[in-house]
Amino acid sequence: MTSAEDSLVELRCAVAVVRGDAVLLVERPDRGDWVLLGGRPHPHEGMVSCARRETREETGLDVFPNRCGLVLEVNDRLAGRRIVELVFVAEEFDAASQVAGEAGRRPVWVSWDELKTITLHPPIAGFLPDLRRGGYARYLGNLWRPEPGDS
Repeated sequence: MTSAEDSLVELRCAVAVVRGDAVLLVERPDRGDWVLLGGRPHPHEGMVSCARRETREETGLDVFPNRCGLVLEVNDRLAGRRIVELVFVAEEFDAASQVAGEAGRRPVWVSWDELKTITLHPPIAGFLPDLRRGGYARYLGNLWRPEPGDS
């Protein structure tokens, strides 16, 4: 097994869909946590295109990401994985679309205050409210945290 430093970097594109005082997240009841919308790009697919496609697949919403809000990495040495995640911000979307989730996942509008009460992976809840204010993308560094029992 190669070390995380020697491994290829996986790319993940996520979207923080913002509406007023809330952000759209996906609840994963089977895992007891929440995630942003997103996934990995297809070959030759642009990053914003990936973010739009994943959001449409996961929620039915057609969003228009207009800026990069966060850049973070997950450097899991135990699993030998290294992921760079770009979090785009979408404040505009097709309001006529109905929000619907994939099997086993439920998209929910979560208020900025509620973010403090949920388990969000990666752990970026404290940074999400800043996305509504605009500004430049923040680099958050390695946000990987071992699960309880990992050694």
